Parts: sequence; C-alpha cells; structure tokens
Amino acid sequence: MLAFFLFGCYEPPKIPIETIQYDAQTAQVPRSLIIFLPGNGDSVTVFQKRGLIDAVRERGLPIDMIAVNAHIGYYMNWTILTRLEEDVIRPAKSRSYNQIWLVGDSLGALGSISYAKEHPNDITGVVLLGPFLGDEKLINEIKQKGGLYSWDPGDTKSATKEALERSIWAWIKECCAKKGCSPLMYLGYGRDDRFTYAQDFLASFMQPEHVITIDGGHDWRTWEKIWLMLLNENVFQVKNGT
Repeated sequence: MLAFFLFGCYEPPKIPIETIQYDAQTAQVPRSLIIFLPGNGDSVTVFQKRGLIDAVRERGLPIDMIAVNAHIGYYMNWTILTRLEEDVIRPAKSRSYNQIWLVGDSLGALGSISYAKEHPNDITGVVLLGPFLGDEKLINEIKQKGGLYSWDPGDTKSATKEALERSIWAWIKECCAKKGCSPLMYLGYGRDDRFTYAQDFLASFMQPEHVITIDGGHDWRTWEKIWLMLLNENVFQVKNGT
C-alpha cells in the first residue's frame, strides 16, 4: 500500500488542481459543500460511479459537491494541501457556505485528516472512509510507550512519510487533550480492512456515535454502505432553510 510514496510513475500534478462540480438539485439555496478526495488508484469520477453523488441528490439535500482529482502526484510532492486551500477551499469560502466538509477514502482520507490538522478553521468536518493512518510499526510504538497520552511524537516537521504520520497522531493527541477534535471527525471502515490496526486505535479515542464499523474490507462495497448510513444519520446536519 505504501508504494504510493515510492512509486515513480504517476500523473504530473496540475495547477490549478482539476475538479468536477456537482450542484445540488433542489429548490433550496445550497448552504453546504462536500469535497471528495479519491483514494490511490481511484479516478475523480469514482464518487459518481459508486453512487455517493446520487445518494445525496436522491434525498433532496441542499448540498453542493466537488470531486477533486487529487491523485498520487499531489502526495508525492506533498502539494495536496496547498492545492486544496488555494484551488478549492478558498473559492468555496467566497461562496459563503455555512458548512464545508472533506470526505476521503483510503489515501483521500489521509489527505482529508491532514488538511483538518493544518487548517482546522477552514472546514466543518471530515469523513474518513477506510483511512490509512500510518504504519503498524508506529501504532505499536505508541502503545508500547504507554499509550497516546504518554507518547512523544518526536520529529513531525521533516519532509518524510514517517514525520507526516507522526504529525497526524500528534494532532490526534492534542484533540484528545482538548476532549474532542475541531473540526468534527467521522470514521467508517470494515472490520476486515487491512488498516484496522490504526482505525481501531483511532476509534478508541472518538465518540462512539462518530464511528461506523461494519462487516467488509478495504473496498467500495463497504464504503458505499457506510455512506448511506452516514446520510441516514444526517451527519452533515442539513436543516431546512440552512
């Protein structure tokens, strides 16, 4: 899985980053925006093909949606956060949305939580579907040091994969100390996901109502079901007239 940090053949990043806009099909003025970040190997159209876009529209929700072509190239040179801020989030904020959410699967979830860590005031919340949250070696280290509260993250500033992973868990540690993360965070994954060693660990620090775990693996069949459950629970807090 972590070959995406090492593999040399990938689509060159573009400036600005490419997006697909899906406007709400409702008479209400959309006051909320969902920004989708695809996983490694997923195309920018995956959220439409897998039914996530239609599921929002079928409920008549006043939510605009944007799928971002955040492919592996933006992670290789770690410009993903800059491109999101300058090309997607900043223009969205100029449209005066009441809520802006990031939704990502796998690698896209890594991008989503990384953006939340760096720019917590830009967005309302993140939805992490089957996220990759670091190597198992790091999670074992945290546990062996007595748990998250006593763990020293060490280097979180250098431009390495390890430092990135450590910075994410350092931020989660800060969230726990403050009794909750800002922005909001929802986690959904399958019990047979190959990254459950980190997903289970994160879930242990979250409010139970913000975690969905079902039978399934690291695949879209699982995430589609979780998405419908999230919409049925109205996690995006959509209200009439807002």
